[in-house]
Amino acid sequence: MVRRGKTDSEPVWERPDFDSIETLDVDKISSQHDTETQTRSLTGYWATLFTVVAVASSLFHFYTAGYRPLPAMEQRPIHLAFMLFLCFLLFPATNKGRGRNPTLIDLGLGIVAAVSSYYLAHNYLTIVLRGGWATTTDIIMGTILCLAILEACRRTIGMFLIVLSVLFTGYLFLGPYLPGILGHGGFSYTRIIRQLYMSTEGLYGIAVGVSATYVYLFILFGAFLQKSGTTTFFTNIAFAAAGHSPGGPAKVAILASGMMGMIQGSSAANVATTGLFTIPLMKKLGFRGYFAAAVEAVSSCGGQFLPPIMGASAFIMAEYLQMPYSYIAAGAILPAALYYGAVFLQVHLRARKLGMEGIDRKHLPKVGKVIMRDGHLVLPLFVLIGMLIFGFTALFAAFFSILSVIVISSMRKHSRMGIRDMVDALEAGARNTISTAVACAAVGFIVGSVGLSGIGLLFTQQIINLSGGELLPALLLAAACSLLLSFGLPTTSVYIITATLVAPSLVQLGVAPLVAHLFCYYWGGVSAITPPVALAAYVAAGIAGSPIMKTGFTAMRLGIAAYLVPFIFVYWPSLILWWDASLLQVAVALGGGIIAIICVSAMSERYFTRMLSWWKLAILGLTVILVLHPSAVANGLAVISAGLLLGSEVWATRGKAIPQAVPESAPAASREG
Repeated sequence: MVRRGKTDSEPVWERPDFDSIETLDVDKISSQHDTETQTRSLTGYWATLFTVVAVASSLFHFYTAGYRPLPAMEQRPIHLAFMLFLCFLLFPATNKGRGRNPTLIDLGLGIVAAVSSYYLAHNYLTIVLRGGWATTTDIIMGTILCLAILEACRRTIGMFLIVLSVLFTGYLFLGPYLPGILGHGGFSYTRIIRQLYMSTEGLYGIAVGVSATYVYLFILFGAFLQKSGTTTFFTNIAFAAAGHSPGGPAKVAILASGMMGMIQGSSAANVATTGLFTIPLMKKLGFRGYFAAAVEAVSSCGGQFLPPIMGASAFIMAEYLQMPYSYIAAGAILPAALYYGAVFLQVHLRARKLGMEGIDRKHLPKVGKVIMRDGHLVLPLFVLIGMLIFGFTALFAAFFSILSVIVISSMRKHSRMGIRDMVDALEAGARNTISTAVACAAVGFIVGSVGLSGIGLLFTQQIINLSGGELLPALLLAAACSLLLSFGLPTTSVYIITATLVAPSLVQLGVAPLVAHLFCYYWGGVSAITPPVALAAYVAAGIAGSPIMKTGFTAMRLGIAAYLVPFIFVYWPSLILWWDASLLQVAVALGGGIIAIICVSAMSERYFTRMLSWWKLAILGLTVILVLHPSAVANGLAVISAGLLLGSEVWATRGKAIPQAVPESAPAASREG
């Protein structure tokens, strides 16, 4: 039953003419919409040059992953040489260059940057034999590479990371002139370049090491999956499962973006992939543009938290914590389920509140037909998961999973990959890795400076001092720092910075290392939907043609429950470390998390089965606080209060039609129906 009215200044939802909607064709919808990108559209011999180098780069990484691994100081410089050369070809110096091919200056910058990085790999043994002593040529090459990375970072990511990099590097020079605890003895120019360029503690640190191995291979794996048609399979399954329910297209966006995000890992890239069909479809079925864009942004944001791949940061986390990647993925399962449960519930409540309908089943794909036609395409994911479970390294698992995509897709004629498809996948793998690789390299300025100066210990101590040694204030400070440091940055950069500066303070306060790192990871990741620099929301707004800031704040509101998830698993560590907990502890922790996200979702929408008055919202807020309190008595009171309040709402509206939504300014009594 469709209701007219207005709630929270939300425009009235008008029921579309479902009979005018044809049977859904995802590929057709996607082809009719595109999103603005900051890259060039290469043509002619420039396109050929890019393809040749990109394919060579992918083949190099594929070869070294599965056949002949190289030492770190050979693999990483060669990786960065490929990425920098491709970056200067693909990313223009200014917005005006998007419609043009590269200039000779761009080509020259790409060659110089690649040579300065490859120089280190070529002379690796010589440098080792002379004990790491730096020659004048080494310092010159290191200087050139530093400048090239900063310029590449400006083109791909923007100025924020450059400012951070310059501030931290400048701190190494300015130490003798700074007062109090900020001061240090200072370092020579040669010493700083040696740290950044000639060691694994600077530009070629863990971040670039992971980018050169795990990240590249898994992005390549995702490119092969997408080329084989797996993206369409995920989307059709999502439509079949949730397309008919209230607000169906929005729920489809959540499911499709989650399934695609778990192998892609980048919020903005995921929006640009799945948003091309979910956003237009939501708009076609009556959703406002900003709301459709916000749903897609929030859904894509969660992909970086969802196993088995979780984006590049999970592999970096495994390196930092010195634990198998499978432990990271296993620990992330339950928090990711809570995240998507929160988003799904809030979209459902919004749809019920506004009387939204789903898509008629006759226009949706059938589950059986979809599985029969394309079900084999999901088998490579099972190959990947199986190899990780049986103890193979993530890199080896990615190598064989890529091979399995080629073999398994050839089982059916319509999904069989030809030479052209494989070349396109190899090119896409390199193209999609550029931004991540440049970000990882730029973060090397920060990591190298922290390692050389020891400022990380100072940062950690200040968080502990300001919090008074109490956990909750420390968590709030850590969340604020993670969010502030993450504005405008990709997830990999965010995690490396927060893992270096913020997570150690939580560990010192007794939080388990994996829990502390995932806390910072989550709070850095939600910056993708948090204004003023909500990258995922802004990409979605570009597709929807909606106001940027309105889309960002709507995404923040839709995902409000997701901001609570990191606090839940800190106070209930059994959600992450479930293999070390009893079944009862896990059940209680999961139950508390579910109660918390239900309450926060209802508070955000001021709706459960009907509009909620302010005093009921206050009770829900108190319930959330009680859930997070470590006392068993408080937890019991939370269960009782949530059960009584929400149960009474269900009982009061049983068997009744959805109450009509009314304006926000109406009296509270009328909003309760």
